[in-house]
Amino acid sequence: MKTKWKVIIAVILAVVISVGSISAYKYITSPKEESIPLETTLEDAAELTTQKMIISDVFKSTKGNIPLINKNKFLVQYKTTVTAGLDVKKAKIKETDDEIRITIPHCTINEDSIKIKSSDLKIYDTNFAIMSIDKEAVIEVVAEAEEKAKKKAESDEYGFLDNADENAKKVIKGMSENVAGERKVVVEFK
Repeated sequence: MKTKWKVIIAVILAVVISVGSISAYKYITSPKEESIPLETTLEDAAELTTQKMIISDVFKSTKGNIPLINKNKFLVQYKTTVTAGLDVKKAKIKETDDEIRITIPHCTINEDSIKIKSSDLKIYDTNFAIMSIDKEAVIEVVAEAEEKAKKKAESDEYGFLDNADENAKKVIKGMSENVAGERKVVVEFK
């Protein structure tokens, strides 16, 4: 009987030691937070944002998957800020004794500004599913909401890019008049 208990204790010790060894090995060989390389890149930027559009919208989505329900329909409410502006490096300046003529490109939508944070997204299930919406469905819904925001900003209905162009002219003219002296400042588009 004593031999049987010795074998059981030996097996338990062997298991504990092997599990402990594996855990210790993983801890020792895993990268430490301080040792994870961080990439940082600096780039010159000459972007002038001249217009912001804050969009809060609700739409019916058929993307994604709601577990236990096959209809895949839900309402999505999102909020985002879209910006538009121009690359100042593309501006051309001609100076004469009487005039400073600045030619600028038309404003475009800053694609990087159309990012919807999860905190600015709400999903309402119209099918009353029991389970929550899965991650892939949420990713699809975010992409769909970002595309809808871009289309709203591009549409002529709100005049977003036209307003960005007009404000660009005002801003650049205002900055240039400070150094123009008696010369006339003209801002025009390419």
